[in-house]
Amino acid sequence: IIMKKVIALLLAVLMLASLAACSSTPANADAATPAETGTTPSADTTDTADTPETKDETPAAAGDVTIRMWTFLDPTNTSNGRSIALQKMIDRFEEENPGVKVVVEPQQWDTMTGKFMAAATTGEAPDIMWCARDELFGVLNAGLLEPLENLFMGDWTQEQIDDVDDGFFRFGERDGKHYTLCLNKNCTGFFYREDLLEAAGLEVPTTFDELYDAAQKLTQEIDGQQVYGLGMSFSTETNDAQAIVNWLLQEQGTLFNEDGTAKWANENGVAALEWIKKCIDTGVTPADAVNKTIEDIYTEFASGKYAMTIASAVRLGTSRANASFDGSTIQFAPLPGGTIIDGWFAGVYSGSANKELAGKFLELMYDNESDLLWINDGAQAPNRKSTVAQITIDDSNKYLNSMLDAFAAGWLPANNQAFVGWKLDLNRPIQAILTGETDYMKALSDAETIFNTNNNR
Repeated sequence: IIMKKVIALLLAVLMLASLAACSSTPANADAATPAETGTTPSADTTDTADTPETKDETPAAAGDVTIRMWTFLDPTNTSNGRSIALQKMIDRFEEENPGVKVVVEPQQWDTMTGKFMAAATTGEAPDIMWCARDELFGVLNAGLLEPLENLFMGDWTQEQIDDVDDGFFRFGERDGKHYTLCLNKNCTGFFYREDLLEAAGLEVPTTFDELYDAAQKLTQEIDGQQVYGLGMSFSTETNDAQAIVNWLLQEQGTLFNEDGTAKWANENGVAALEWIKKCIDTGVTPADAVNKTIEDIYTEFASGKYAMTIASAVRLGTSRANASFDGSTIQFAPLPGGTIIDGWFAGVYSGSANKELAGKFLELMYDNESDLLWINDGAQAPNRKSTVAQITIDDSNKYLNSMLDAFAAGWLPANNQAFVGWKLDLNRPIQAILTGETDYMKALSDAETIFNTNNNR
């Protein structure tokens, strides 16, 4: 009888241990190399059901809760403005929510959205995910993000919604529900050294003719260093949108036909290629641009190699900090033609065990206090209309006017189907022309085929 009681006691202990193991938090995914960029990556998308509503979820009890977040920012980086701003938000949230810890697992920007989709199948996905715009369609189709109305947005007033309502906010909407808030709103334009433009007696260019003429005058030798008028990068490995995109938007208002196929192989595309080829042939842009990545260009611009360069607005703060010259002279302006707007779309993983707390932190990253941190520490544009009235725009931050204007009139692709890889694919015809292809229309048509095939058009 005693032996039977011992065995029963052991079985009970084993059952308790098994239950405890099942309720533990999954191990954190391995962190990849972080990168600071505003570019949009490429990855395949997956079509599945929409996210189910789960508002009746009981939030995890405070005491020993970890909220995991994937982003390319590293809050331990004390030299990066956006990372500094993020750490301050984490500190505030943890102070306001004792027992809850936010752990950021920095990821490689160009693979993290695809990695998130894969991690969701293994139970290792983070509670909060920053998604790339081009891949958000697949993420939503896979049902991987929780409707924010189920977490906090259902309690927002119309005034609160109006304060954030713009193209970025609506891009994360599906079937009347919102799944994301856009952080680090971005647009592609160009950096320019205000000191060099003033020395040459130049105004900020607003047309492609003016941009080329300014680049010609700014191509010179300064203190023994060759300075090129305009930096561009045409790698198909990783990049921001280049001038061909703005040219196409200027002439036709879109990059795609109504059925989602590429609209590049036409006289507008040819004219854009001719303008870029002229920049190379006349030496205002160095010939090695053919294989340069955007990261190469940011590094070289900071070293003084260019007077102007194609760039993403979100990188202004970092570029100023890294400049070998007076970084305060770096300003941002939209490129001629249509302006590409972009950003990182942050949402709460629908399979998270801590959705309520994760939603609470996401909302905090978007509130007024955090918005001012993104602006003042991170050199970002305001997320909220109400924040604009709280900041003073002067010569040091007049780039904000350019960013706000770009956001108001900028272009985003539709969110009803996947548009993956178009930035890199539009560099393919440029590479072809710069390496000997003489048939401009063929180069554009080949790029269209690659895009259409990869996006199942």
